[in-house]
Amino acid sequence: MVFLWVFLPTLLIFYFICPKKFRNYILLIFSLLFYAWGEPKYIILMLISIVANYLFGLLLSKKKKTHGKPILVLSILFNLGLLGYFKYFNFVAGSFLSLFGGDPTTLREII
Repeated sequence: MVFLWVFLPTLLIFYFICPKKFRNYILLIFSLLFYAWGEPKYIILMLISIVANYLFGLLLSKKKKTHGKPILVLSILFNLGLLGYFKYFNFVAGSFLSLFGGDPTTLREII
């Protein structure tokens, strides 16, 4: 309920009060606040992902004609790598440990 009655109205007020050139920054700040509210220890990971994807976007816009495809592939691999590690690493590693006689409970909790 805090989201509907406090966070969302505050976001909308700031969004519509600010000049149009600052609206994306307002959305970025409120998005980071929203994610930090749920799990603040991963905000650095979110910032790294945002900066990396922003830089990939800048590279793609400059090298579209010449080297666009490798940059796009690298960007996709980076994002899939983050997703794979943080979402599926323990599952895959635990499956391999179980398959080869190890103890999957020795894996550290990622998320």
